[in-house]
Amino acid sequence: MTAAWPPMTAGPGALRAASAGWGRFGVVTTPSPWTLAEPMLAAAPARVARVATLERADLDGVAAELLGVDRAVGLGGGLALDAAKFVAWRLGVPLVQVPSSASNNACFTCTSGCLEHGRRAPMRDGPVPEAVVVDHDLIARAPGRLNRAGIGDLLSSHSALADWELAHRAGREVDWDPAVRDRTRLELDRLARLAPEVGAERLEAFVGLLAMGERFAPTFLRLPQARFNAASEHLLAWCLEERTGRRLLHGEIVSLGVVLMAHLQGNAPERAAATIRAAGVPVQPAAVGTTWADVEAAVLALPEYARDVVPWYTVVNPLVEGDPTRGKLRARFREARAFVEGLS
Repeated sequence: MTAAWPPMTAGPGALRAASAGWGRFGVVTTPSPWTLAEPMLAAAPARVARVATLERADLDGVAAELLGVDRAVGLGGGLALDAAKFVAWRLGVPLVQVPSSASNNACFTCTSGCLEHGRRAPMRDGPVPEAVVVDHDLIARAPGRLNRAGIGDLLSSHSALADWELAHRAGREVDWDPAVRDRTRLELDRLARLAPEVGAERLEAFVGLLAMGERFAPTFLRLPQARFNAASEHLLAWCLEERTGRRLLHGEIVSLGVVLMAHLQGNAPERAAATIRAAGVPVQPAAVGTTWADVEAAVLALPEYARDVVPWYTVVNPLVEGDPTRGKLRARFREARAFVEGLS
């Protein structure tokens, strides 16, 4: 029987209170979050492993560093949280997740975005955490840009819902559930209302982003093939990072992907763009660490990426059917690019 997702433990001082009961714990983290969080712990960990990549070979080394601990604690952003899932699974110990910002929803999924030689090779059966600890003091100390980027892994539902329904209509097995679609649309409405507070960098809004991610978690467990929260916009982000060899701020590149893919879908890209603008999240390629040439190359490579790496049926599939030159996809992308450039 699948474990239920635990309610997050949140509030000022939550990390100190929770860590008092962790016993002989090991921490999986990265330098900046660890510097901020270490003084907040009730006791020193038995081991601390700093993670630099999600390459499986490197993660095996991280797991070896934590041998003998009672539980693995992921502390940081998506890199640390995904690494901690792998480590807890490898060691067979309980997992605790402590996000240091609201920048992504990694603490609310069982998927770890592992890599093999730079290519995404996700571990999808990671453990359900025994606790998700959201310390308001820690979130408040994160850079505003990181916290604001947290809209990306929620706004992704804007484009993902359209892809999910498209895949269902194409006869793909995607755990289709109209009730989940309708509830997710309501969450997108809530996100649009929350976005100005995110842009104003209010702590309550950042915690609100995490609470929204928490509401998605039970559905991730119940319907593992449902694409209500990730589809073509995530494929673009992953493909772009693989092709360029650069790790980008996930929420920003996903937000760019949402607007581009929504435009390809004819799916109210202006509404997604309004949420992004209100939250103060940059999406112009130069502002998020890439180029339009790299983005276009990644879009055109998506059919092969979906075939070889993450086999999801999305808006890209019908755009390239019967068109080996990708002329239609290229033309539609350039229209979407012009729309995004007009947002600046």
